[in-house]
Formats: sequence, C-alpha cells, structure tokens
Amino acid sequence: MNADLLQGFYLGDLLVEPPKGRITGRTGTAHLPPQAMEVLLSLAACPGELVTREALLQEVWGTDHGKTEALSHAISEIRHALNDHREDPEFIQTLPKRGYRLLVSPVLAATDTATIVFGAKGGVSTAELGLFENLKQRGVLETALAYLILGWLLIQIADIVFGQLLLPQWAGTFVTVFVIAGFPIAILLSWFLEFRDGRAVVHELSPADARKRRFGRTYISVITALGIAAIAVFFYDKSVGLPEAEAPVVIAAERATFLPPVLENSIAVLPFFNIDGSDDTRIFANGLVDDVITRLSRVPGLLVSARGDAYTLEPNSASQKVRDRLRVAMYLEGSVQMLGDEIRVIVQLIDSETGFHVLSRTFDRQRDDFFDVRDEVTELTVANVRVALPPDTQEVSKVDSDEPSLDAYILFRRGVEAFQSPSTESISVALDWFDSALAIDPEYAAAHAGKCAVYAHRYSDVVDPSFIDKAQSSCATALELNPNLDVVYAAMGELYQTTGKYDDAVRAYMQALQTNPSNVEALTGIGIVYSLQQKPDEAERYLRSATGLHPGDWSAYNELGNFLFNSGRYLAAAEQYEAVVALDRGNDVGFANLGTAYMLAGDFAAAAPAMQKAIAIEERPTTFSNLGIMLYYLADFEGAIAAYRRTTHLAPNYHLGWSNLGDALWAFDQPAAAADAFATAEALASEALLVNPNDPGVLMDLAWIKAMLDQRDDASTLIEKALSLAPGDPYAHYIDGLIHARNQDMGAALAALGTAVRGGYSIEMLAAEPHLAVLQDHPGFQKVLNAGNSP
Repeated sequence: MNADLLQGFYLGDLLVEPPKGRITGRTGTAHLPPQAMEVLLSLAACPGELVTREALLQEVWGTDHGKTEALSHAISEIRHALNDHREDPEFIQTLPKRGYRLLVSPVLAATDTATIVFGAKGGVSTAELGLFENLKQRGVLETALAYLILGWLLIQIADIVFGQLLLPQWAGTFVTVFVIAGFPIAILLSWFLEFRDGRAVVHELSPADARKRRFGRTYISVITALGIAAIAVFFYDKSVGLPEAEAPVVIAAERATFLPPVLENSIAVLPFFNIDGSDDTRIFANGLVDDVITRLSRVPGLLVSARGDAYTLEPNSASQKVRDRLRVAMYLEGSVQMLGDEIRVIVQLIDSETGFHVLSRTFDRQRDDFFDVRDEVTELTVANVRVALPPDTQEVSKVDSDEPSLDAYILFRRGVEAFQSPSTESISVALDWFDSALAIDPEYAAAHAGKCAVYAHRYSDVVDPSFIDKAQSSCATALELNPNLDVVYAAMGELYQTTGKYDDAVRAYMQALQTNPSNVEALTGIGIVYSLQQKPDEAERYLRSATGLHPGDWSAYNELGNFLFNSGRYLAAAEQYEAVVALDRGNDVGFANLGTAYMLAGDFAAAAPAMQKAIAIEERPTTFSNLGIMLYYLADFEGAIAAYRRTTHLAPNYHLGWSNLGDALWAFDQPAAAADAFATAEALASEALLVNPNDPGVLMDLAWIKAMLDQRDDASTLIEKALSLAPGDPYAHYIDGLIHARNQDMGAALAALGTAVRGGYSIEMLAAEPHLAVLQDHPGFQKVLNAGNSP
C-alpha cells in the first residue's frame, strides 16, 4: 500500500484522512471504521483497476479470516461516507461476482492546491474563492432569501393590521422603509459572520452542527439587520422626514348626467366594413360613406349625425351603443367587397331602439356602377324613413353631380388623402394622383379642383409664385366643368384667401357650404378669413365647428390652434396642437407648431422635444427657423445661425429664414453678414407682397427688415399697415416696439411692448431679446416685465 496515501488524499473535492478515519466534504464530516478505511486505501492504491473480492479480503482481514458479508458491509459504509450510489456510482463501481473498482484517481493532499475543502488544514482563504462560492459558503444566499420572506411578511402584516388598528399612514411607511433599508445590512452581516483569520470557518462540525450554525448565522443576520435599520430610519424620520402622500384633491361630486332625447327623423351612417381588406376597398368604402352622408344631409328635416361622431364607433357596433353615443333613431351600416370587376355592397338600416332591421339590401354591381349604388342606397334609405318626415322631405334634393369612372374616383380619393398629409413630399404625390385621375377622365371637375387646392394651400410652404398661376388655371377649369361641386368652391376660396381677396374667399366658401354644410375646408377657410378681417368671435365659431367633423382629420384642430396662437393664447393653442399630434404621431407640422406655442409661452423645456420630434420626422424650413428662434433667445447664437442657415438651404425663397439669420448674425457681432442676410430677406418679402399685399405677417416681417436696413420711414409705414390689419396680434405690437427701440423712441417702444405683453407675448422672450438690451436698465421696461408676471 502506498504510504503516502496514509497522509491523506483527495477524491474529487473530498478529503480522506485515514489516520483520523475521517472524510471531509462541503456538507460536513463523515467517519469510517478502520476496516472500511483499509478497504478504501486498497482501492485507492489501484485506481481504475479491478480489485477482486478475494484480494480485498486477504489484504484487510487476512487469509481465511474475512467473509464476503463483512466486505459488502464495508463497501456500503464507504459509499455512505462518500455519498455514492451503487446504481449510479461516482466513486466505487461494483463488478458483480468479481470485485470493485475505484473510479476516481486519488490526489495526495500534500501536493494538491486546486481542490477546495473548507476547514481542512491549509485550506484556501476566502479571497481565493469565486463570488458565488463565497456567497454560498458564507450563507449570504440563505440570508437573502430568509430576509426577503420575512420582510415581505412584515410589510403584508403592516398593510393589513395597521389599517384595522386605525394607525396613522406613516406607520406603514416606516415599516416598508426600514425593511428595505435592512436588506443590504443583512447581506453584509452574513458576509462577515463566517470570517476568521482570512478563512471561512465551517470545519470541525458535523453536518447537523453545520446546519445549526448556518441557521444561527442567518437568524442573527436578519434580526440584527432589522434592528439596525429600524433605528436608522427612526432617526432619519426625526431629522429629515419620511415621504408622505399628498393630500387628496377634493373634487366636487359630479352631477348626474342625462342623455339628450333621441330625436325623430335622425340617422347616422357608421363606417362600412371592409371585407377583403384591400386598400382600394377601404378608399371606396370611405368614399361611399362620405357621399351617402353628404346626400342625406341635403334632405330637409332629416337630422344626420356628423361623420366625425359616427366614426368614433366601430363597424357593426351594437344598437344600444349607437343609440347611447349618437342619440339617433336609426342608423345605416354595411359592408363592401370587391371581387375583380364586381362590387358587392350590403346595406342595413337598423332601428336603434329595438335593434331590428328596417331594411337589408345587397347590391351586386360592376365597378363602374359605383355611383348608381350610392344613389340607390341613399334613395332607399330616405324611402324607408319618409313616413316620419314631412311631405317636402321625401326626395333627395337633386344637384348636378360629378360622376367619373370608379377607377378615376379611386385615384382622386388617393390624391385627397395625400393632400391631407403634412409632408412636403405629399404635394407632388397628391398632384400625381389627381393627374392620374384626369388621364382617365380629363373632364373630372373634382380632380381639377383638387389640384387648385394643392397649389393654393401649399404655396406658403414652397413660396413659388408659379403655384398661384397654376391654382388659378385649375380652379377655372373645374368651375367651367361643374359649377355645382362644393370641392370646387372650397378650392376657389383657398385661392382667394392666399391672394388676399378675402371677400371673394368668403363668398366661395359659403357657396361650398350651401352644397355641403359639413365641408371642413370651407368651415376652416371662413374662420381663417374672418380672423384676417378682425372678426375674432365669428372666426373662432367657424373654426371650432369644423373640429371633429372628420375622424382622424387633424387639419381643423391645427387651424384652430393657429388662430389661438395668433391671438396670443399660446397655451390654448398648444392644447389644439396636442390634439393634432395625438391624431397623427407622425405629423411634423403639429409637433413644430406645438414647440413654437410652448416656446412663445416661455416653456422652453416643453418646446425643445417637440421641435426635435418635428425635425426627426421631416426637415422642414419653418421647423428649423423656429428652432433657431429658441436658440437665439437662449443666447446660443452660433447654434441659431446654424439652424437658420439650414432653413435657408431648404427654402432659399423663405424670407423669414433670411431675416432671422440676419438677427442672429447681428447678435453675434457680424454686422456685414447680417446686412447681406437682411437684403436677401427684403427682396423675398417684397416679392411675397406682390401675391398678397394685405398679408399682415409679411408686412410685419418686412417692416423689421427695413428697420434693420435703416430704412426707417418704410419700416414705420409697413408696421402701421400691419397693425391696422391685425390689431390683436401681439407679435405685431412686439415688432412695433422693436422698431421704436431701434429708433431710440423709448416711450413708444415701452408702450408697444406693454400692449404685446398684455396680448400674451412671452415676457421670457422679451427679457432675452438682444435688440432690447438698451432697455434692460430702464424702469419702464421692468414694469412691462412685472406686469406680465402679475396674475
């Protein structure tokens, strides 16, 4: 037998000490009787080799003294000490009727430095162990689990019992806080309790004693941590104070609401269900609903729910839900399916009170018969409600219609959808769709009107005078082809508005509303014109009546926001712009306007992310211009110059971009470059006035440009005209104040600035304006700023 084995050896991570009859492992220490240890030594002397039963009996018990039962019992004791299993052996393999084999080669304890046995002489220090092994051996994992369970129980008990005992709320908060605070303390205590002389101390213990020690260690760690944390939180509460819930806001009890009565002769048209899910069918179905609503709206005495309200419901909504939401006696629902050249439309007229069908019809038609289907649906609906209507309401009023082929109609609808998109790319896209429709039907008046509206509405985006000529040509063609379409007159109103012919614009919009009272473009157009004509009450009434008429239509909210913005009601404008971006999260115009409104309200923190979002969606010159304005007022003149240069790069004909660039260059002490920028701005603004001589915004801008070019008389004349056209615009009074300050007329400057502040102009921007630095120490200027701060 190898004498070195008698000094001790390792089997895996187990330390075998023959002189002591002891086997030490991670779970504790086991003892072997002398004869069992001798059997183990015999096997260890020949690792991996078969040792016969006879050889083991002779070597351990001597010749003719050993019995097979004694050997089997010794092997069983060895397996128990090694935690080995006969069926799935790790250390000792039984070879039936032959003998045994040791599967693990022993490693002499004197030479091994890799095997870790805690508590063994020469055992490794805790610094040599991995993190997980340290946590496990020191009981940190056990302590963490025990603490979490006990802490959770304490919090649950406090939550349930404290309320029943009517204890104050801070008591529950106290328990929660000290339980949370005690967790890291328990971990630290558990980490160090088994630390002695740089080693983990678990030796010299039986497995039972080791378990008792771990339990005691965990118990001490958890209880001590809770005690220390409770004391620490107590003193923290006395010195700083624990968080407390805010006092609840007392809200007056909401009054009981009563639904308005269901009116007779009232009807709604719900969105039609798109059966095949195609884009063409969706456009066709929406167009069908639009036209049915439009024609039903012309029936005298028949009350038709607005499309915006009806589209808040899903197709095939329950009748009670329709009745509660829309308060109509009947409603029309249906479905559309396109199969090749065939169209199938199913229409159901339903009594909202009973849910019973008044009628149900299926229309199978060729694609080109779309307008016949529309007329049949409308006339059939009116026929079934005529009993409840006065005699003069039994027929749909007849008007000359614009009925192209279905293919041309679908292309036209695509153009309308593209036109409603805020992207600058949508200009060319919409024009392409309208041209495609006209390629199929050159006499399609609605498509010509669509082109007119695009050219007129988007002129301000591209500042291209040729757009006005093209708009006039398209509108003239549309009017000649069909003088009875509301879209034609709405487009003409847009053209007249852009060119400053406000009275003609109102007449055109009113003509559109006579044909279609729900024409959103006409309603918002009248609101904008009335605002320009200094009729704010009428303007706001028309603009508000347009919001919500079409589901998902952000344009009406945007125009109302613009009106409120120009009235100095910046936060109210921001609410409308919030509605715009809520309806369309990819709307860069909405985000740009939202950022500008917050900026003029003095809330730069809210303005910056909105402007950044707008730029991320699309790089639009007006957005960069507004970003430059904010940087300008934050005294970041280099950043402002960069933003303005980007503006002029994207829109070389945008006069305000050049004017703002001149301001930033002037503030950055580059007078020569500033003068060049203002000269470019002067030429562009003068050209814009040729299109609309009565545009107050352009007049204000040109007045300031003239002032910076030291053309004082021209500046005074222009700002006076702007003030006469827009006396309620705080920006106009602000520009007037800047011009007076530049002319060293401080009294007039302070008066104008005071009017601007009272109108809603931001005092933060006023105080940061570099052009007003000459007034910073003036007592009157401080009074203006203080007046803006007063409630």
